[in-house]
Amino acid sequence: MSGSDTALLGDAPALPEQVALQLREKILSGDLRPGTFLRPDRLAVELGVSPTPVREALQALRADDMVRALPRRGFVVAPLDRDDVLDLFAVQARLTGELAARAAGALDVDGLGALREKAAQVDALIETGDPGDLALAEGRFHAALNRAAGARKLAWLVGRAAHYLPPRFYTDRRDWRTATVAAHRTLLDALASGDADTARAAMEGHVLDGRDLLVAHLEAVGFWDDAR
Repeated sequence: MSGSDTALLGDAPALPEQVALQLREKILSGDLRPGTFLRPDRLAVELGVSPTPVREALQALRADDMVRALPRRGFVVAPLDRDDVLDLFAVQARLTGELAARAAGALDVDGLGALREKAAQVDALIETGDPGDLALAEGRFHAALNRAAGARKLAWLVGRAAHYLPPRFYTDRRDWRTATVAAHRTLLDALASGDADTARAAMEGHVLDGRDLLVAHLEAVGFWDDAR
């Protein structure tokens, strides 16, 4: 592994995952369309890394059905139609909504305080924060909330479903940033009062707001035009 690999994307053990994240976001935001061939050597040059972590990342994306391997031809971006996107968000909304509802009945004062601190870290980045930093802070908030529900397998499923959501796509958009502040406040108030129904609805709405932004973007860039 070259020195540029670690310098660009972080510690060596996480490099394939970091490459996979970048490619996943390019696919889900429409920069890489279904049917596009992905050449490891070319991607390595574009990302400033060696080919090895790129190949490992492509294998991981293959396991997630985001790319396909064609015999003697290499990797290609897998089909992703509009219903696929809607289904993925519906699953994510239902699962995270259930976790939020359970957390409303499980959080103690210390746990709620820790969540408020993580929400404050998100708020501090809303106006001018880097999209990558904001995505990490938002991820930490939701990870802590999911753990608070005390449902390990359900939280694991949420983590798997989240592989199909491009976090930096949202954190670079003003509409999402504004809506996120409001959603977090409603959610935290519901958690503080033990209101499971409101917590569920707030979380589901938060996820579906992201769905609407992404679908509108993909339609605007003609992501599905060839399929019509």
